[in-house]
Amino acid sequence: MSDTHNTQAATESERKLAELARHADVLMQKNHALAAALTRASQELKIAKSQLAGLSHPPLTVATFRSIDGSYTDDDGVRHTTALVTLSGRLMSVGVAPTVNVHRLSAGQTVLVNDNLILCDTRQLPSTGPVRIVDTVLEDGRLQVADQSGTLSIVLRSGELAHTLIKPGSMVCLDVHAMFALEVIDQREDSDLVLEEVPNTTFEDIGGLDAQISQIRDAVELPFAYSDAFARYHLVPPRGVLLYGPPGNGKTLIAKALAHALAERQGGKGVFLSVKGPQLLSKYVGESERLLREMFERARLRARDGRPVVVFIDEMDSLLRTRGTGISSDVETTIVPQFLAELDGVEALHNVIIIGASNRIDMIDPAVLRPGRLDIKVHIARPDRAQAAAILSHYITDDLPFESGVNAQDVISAMIEDIFTRDSSRLVCQLQEQKMQAGSAQTVLRPIYFADLISGAMLRNIVDRAKTAAIKATISKAQSTPTDVTAYTMKNDEAALQFMPMSMALVHQAVEREYEELAAQSSEANPSQWARLNDIATEGDIVALIAACVRQ
Repeated sequence: MSDTHNTQAATESERKLAELARHADVLMQKNHALAAALTRASQELKIAKSQLAGLSHPPLTVATFRSIDGSYTDDDGVRHTTALVTLSGRLMSVGVAPTVNVHRLSAGQTVLVNDNLILCDTRQLPSTGPVRIVDTVLEDGRLQVADQSGTLSIVLRSGELAHTLIKPGSMVCLDVHAMFALEVIDQREDSDLVLEEVPNTTFEDIGGLDAQISQIRDAVELPFAYSDAFARYHLVPPRGVLLYGPPGNGKTLIAKALAHALAERQGGKGVFLSVKGPQLLSKYVGESERLLREMFERARLRARDGRPVVVFIDEMDSLLRTRGTGISSDVETTIVPQFLAELDGVEALHNVIIIGASNRIDMIDPAVLRPGRLDIKVHIARPDRAQAAAILSHYITDDLPFESGVNAQDVISAMIEDIFTRDSSRLVCQLQEQKMQAGSAQTVLRPIYFADLISGAMLRNIVDRAKTAAIKATISKAQSTPTDVTAYTMKNDEAALQFMPMSMALVHQAVEREYEELAAQSSEANPSQWARLNDIATEGDIVALIAACVRQ
């Protein structure tokens, strides 16, 4: 009995011990969970305290570092440094925190100042700001800059620009509050605006302008070819030539041919600077003047070794407009004086000839046109019958396919007769003018015919139209497809094509199409502007353009 009782007691004890062990395990798990919860709570409390500390942190003020002001040692032997900063537009001397290495700060750099006015941190240089034009570089390195209104200011260089070469006319980005130039802005170079080459065009390539070409060659080529004779007679060569007249009549071609002729006299060593006039204009004050200076400096540099340099300025009226006529701005009040100063200023232009081209001579400043500057003024007028025939002879030659018994001269004669017809079939419009007759204003109508508006460019376009029509007819016949240019596919064997002739019908059709386009354009034009641009002289005030009824 005793053994049985002991066995039961032992079993009960084991059972209780097992229950206690399981209970201990449960309590341990709860303890671990509680410890983890306390850890998370502690971390969240720490984060909350940090966020609260951040919300209560005093703000830092952004300032601009200028220079080290000085340093001193206190009674405890601790060394302190002060710095000059621009803070909210005020110049202040503030202390520098020991954590900041003042020797690595550069002028113009952004720094942070705490509420105790201690420089406590640094930032990078600012990357934005207004752009100004450098007017003058002072001897001590400071810069005199101009804003868009021309107002001048003195600014300092940032540390980044301490050893940078800055010239008058450069563009810089400013920190306007601290008056620092932060960086130099890349500019348009005159090389982007000036085409420097010797053209291949010759005077033989130009038709119908023999009288004008002879006048220009006498004025420009003779001083280079017979410089000794000019010196013997104390005759100063002309500085410039102005080619003016309606568009499309060869002004640019003459300038190119002249440059080619001058270069040939010097063994092909001439220089032709073609200036894109309107692109010289800039919204930044002083930028156009800088480009003009550099353009003339380039011309002087090229001409130092005796080479002739031709500076061709196309659309001169857009660049050298009469002063005081600007509507939105008066940029011409500074561009024109800059051009005149370069043309006949202190630095002489030896071996340099200026050639200008314009459709509107009335818009060019009179100071530019006076004798001694652009001495030679050549009117490139619209061609008459003989001149038009000379122009067409360059594009219609005997090696083209013609109808049987027809040669190039026959086609040219037919085209001239068609173009210069002065009847209702070639009436472009009627110019309504107000004239004073017998003491009273009278309204008269003046007919404007196709012949009154013809130009070298139009003549070439008419020929191109006729040639294109002949090509289309050739391909259409070979492929037996409708004459739709988008459907053409040129055969590889061009020799198999039977080239259609440039017939009189195709020539007449080309003239008709050109006439219809011109008449349609004139019907939508401003009367006064249209008459001036097309070089149509009038005796009275222009009232209106009355369009002709063009056949459709």
